[in-house]
Amino acid sequence: MILIKLNEILEREEKSLYWLSTASGVSYVSLWKLSKKQTQKSINLDMLSRVCSALNCEIQEILVYVEDEEDSAIKNLVKSKGRKEKRD
Repeated sequence: MILIKLNEILEREEKSLYWLSTASGVSYVSLWKLSKKQTQKSINLDMLSRVCSALNCEIQEILVYVEDEEDSAIKNLVKSKGRKEKRD
């Protein structure tokens, strides 16, 4: 799962969503939606680029990978397929 750490960065930088909207050119509503959920189904890469530029941060600071049950299941499936292919 990919977690969104936008709120943490804004707190650290002592900035508001309104400031970020003005500085990045991304609509306040889009940023508000991004800040209210820890995960999203999809994220606009142009928007992330603008946010990173305005906050002078790296994408890894905003998006953090944390393995969950689904990720573990996928990893195990890939590993088991890899072992099977080596045997064949």
